[in-house]
Amino acid sequence: MNAIHRTGATVSVFVAVLTVAGALALRGYVTPTTAATSTTAPTALTDAPTDAPTDAPTDAPTPSLEPQTIYVMPPATPGPVVVTKAAPPAPRVVSKPQPQVTPPVIHVVVSSPPGGDDGGGGGGDN
Repeated sequence: MNAIHRTGATVSVFVAVLTVAGALALRGYVTPTTAATSTTAPTALTDAPTDAPTDAPTDAPTPSLEPQTIYVMPPATPGPVVVTKAAPPAPRVVSKPQPQVTPPVIHVVVSSPPGGDDGGGGGGDN
């Protein structure tokens, strides 16, 4: 593989990655602010549970992350459909039954050779 082919393959992969990342950012799946905060300041839970979990409610605060704003793009509202004239009914096509065609009959008549020889080796010289 030549150097020009390697360069072309590298550029095409880079463009594909940028295209996918741009589409995800446009749809709101990835934002630069959440990516920057998650890489620069990782959060770790420092409060380890000391008691066995129970079903009883407690007044102790629950460690959690700060809330994030999530934007959801609503689907586009379709415009109203107004029918001004109904389409004419489709013509009804009735197919006529095709006539019954019988294939030609071929009669094969095999005649016996003259002299009455049936082709069998019925002689006694065997």
